[in-house]
Amino acid sequence: MVKRKQPGQRPQQKCPQRARRYTVEQKGAALAWAAKHGPAAAAAKFGMSQRTVDYWQAAQRKGPAPAAAGGTAAARTVAPSAAAVTAPPVAKGIPAARARRGRRYGVAEKQAVLAHAAAHGATATEQALGVSRWSIYEWGRRQAAVPTGTAAAQALAARSSRPKHNAQTMSEERHHQIADAWLANQALGPRQVRNLLRRTRGLRVGTSTVRRVMLDKGYVPPKITVERKAVRRYEAVRPNQQLHLDFVQFFVHKAKVYLLLIEDDYSRFLVGWALCEGERAQPVVEAVDQAIARHGRPEQLVVDGGSGFFSWRGESQLERACADYGIDFIKATKGGANGKLEALNGNVRKELLSRVEFADLADAEKQVAAWVRGYNLERPHEGLGGLLVPADRFFGRVEEVTAQLERGAPVVVAGLGLETRPLELFRVISRGGRPELWLLGERIWPPAPPAA
Repeated sequence: MVKRKQPGQRPQQKCPQRARRYTVEQKGAALAWAAKHGPAAAAAKFGMSQRTVDYWQAAQRKGPAPAAAGGTAAARTVAPSAAAVTAPPVAKGIPAARARRGRRYGVAEKQAVLAHAAAHGATATEQALGVSRWSIYEWGRRQAAVPTGTAAAQALAARSSRPKHNAQTMSEERHHQIADAWLANQALGPRQVRNLLRRTRGLRVGTSTVRRVMLDKGYVPPKITVERKAVRRYEAVRPNQQLHLDFVQFFVHKAKVYLLLIEDDYSRFLVGWALCEGERAQPVVEAVDQAIARHGRPEQLVVDGGSGFFSWRGESQLERACADYGIDFIKATKGGANGKLEALNGNVRKELLSRVEFADLADAEKQVAAWVRGYNLERPHEGLGGLLVPADRFFGRVEEVTAQLERGAPVVVAGLGLETRPLELFRVISRGGRPELWLLGERIWPPAPPAA
């Protein structure tokens, strides 16, 4: 089937082949043979067209161009231009991309070029010698930096084009530090390990570098599908403004155990916890009493609809305890209202419950206590910027820790083991637009109305 040309369609043209480039020696040999045997014989012998040989002979008859001393007459005639610094011929077998790269000059040639530029200027030197102005400027800067003779010659010596520092290489010490940090905290991700290294060792390293080392040590990235939702964020403005309570269920062999966690909304600090046999009110009230005695009375208490927080009839024990302390008791009814503690429950399962097999209840209590201490004092929290731990916010050490991080030093906080917060003795609050005075957790003005 023959394709017909459509009206108005231009005929397709083949891409012309690129002309072959001949060296000065090849041109000189072809011209010498053509002078003895003729252009046709030279074209047949060297595998080139007779038109090319005729063009070279016509250029030769015009007269030799100004050339440097040295080289054959045919080479000087055929050469398109010449200067005080001549370009060496391209060796056979070198790829075209490499042959087009700029030539390398020796130290004596560079000094001659700089002397010419000092006398006539960089622009005139570029036109006369064919050396780029930027090369002249660079050589001049290198020579001016080292004024002495021997050092100046060394400064003009050829340099390797390879970079001094390769981003893909890493020192052995840094590799071991990253590996040790992850092997000690295998539940953390690359970004968390990076923040942990900066906080504890003052080591600045990229997340991709940490991920590469972790992959070498057996890290398996989790396959997580993130569902895009409308962002609704709430955070308290001071410690002990709002506390969240929730249970986490797990098994010690065949016995079901309930872990109660009490988290501060502002700092994510765990002010209390307890291991319970079930979701019952008595251990919840005892844990709240211990948290208040140790860290002070909160303003609000947020719980979900668990059976340990409510009763079937009337007020529960936790509601009555909150009323006695003057704490607002809030039930989370909307999704995400207790989201910080739900995220904490996921971290407990990932970092502790799924990795440690408890021998008995005593061992479980010991392991949970160690994890809570590390969570409060050592583990950087992503919700606090990635470099702060919950204790920094809860105890008011943010400015001190931030200053140490900016200096690039490991964070060292005086009294790190002290986990008690000063009690608030005197407060002035506004309730319904009316001021109230509180002393040691009790309202002293206006006085409470007498009971009926």
